[in-house]
Amino acid sequence: MIAYIRLEAAKTVRDTGYVVMGLVIPVTLYLIFSTLTIPAEVRADGALYSMIAMAAYGALGGVFSNGTGTAEDKQTGWLRQLRLIPIAPWRVPAGKTATAAIIVVPALALVLAAGALVHHVRLNPGQWLAIAVMLWIGTIPFSLFALGNGYLLTPQNAAAANLAGYLAMSVVGGLWVPSATFPGWLRTISEWSPVNGYANLSWSLAFDHTVNLRSAAVLLAWSTLFALYAGYAFRRAGRLT
Repeated sequence: MIAYIRLEAAKTVRDTGYVVMGLVIPVTLYLIFSTLTIPAEVRADGALYSMIAMAAYGALGGVFSNGTGTAEDKQTGWLRQLRLIPIAPWRVPAGKTATAAIIVVPALALVLAAGALVHHVRLNPGQWLAIAVMLWIGTIPFSLFALGNGYLLTPQNAAAANLAGYLAMSVVGGLWVPSATFPGWLRTISEWSPVNGYANLSWSLAFDHTVNLRSAAVLLAWSTLFALYAGYAFRRAGRLT
């Protein structure tokens, strides 16, 4: 199992899509947004808000790239090969989910480091740790959704679905523009969206020093749906390969 996870992680970090979507773009956008678009009088709070948003954006880029790679594995016959070795079937999606949990760490670390070093974001050690852990654990449901697309769709369709889902959920979730500025109907949608629930857990830790239970419930509900979807997609892929 460990060898399988190590192999999958090595494959992912060599993927250009992961490097661009998960590492380069989030840090670049954070530096642009926090430097050029935030008024000086709210620069400190804006830099903190944007840091969490872009850290979440980068982490999601990593897990969606991982899901797209699953579709490519299916097309090349790698998933079929895995069924021929003595490994329990459930270990394959579990290994891919563990891989996603590993590859999001650099994305989170880069943006959080940029916030601390470039904009001098100040949080107490407990907040830094809690936010980092929350951003890390919170990627699991999105990893399951992306894996479901990878198992169910062709590589081309999975890439399109994961990219569209990644961008749409990020925008609606308030990672690009704060959802407080949305019109009423869109703000309501945002409050029930998975990405807003995910990011708001860390925003509430940073600004309110507490966990937003409503956001936790929203993310848990989406996690259940995404897990069911991933399970269905994995079983269907097994019947087709």
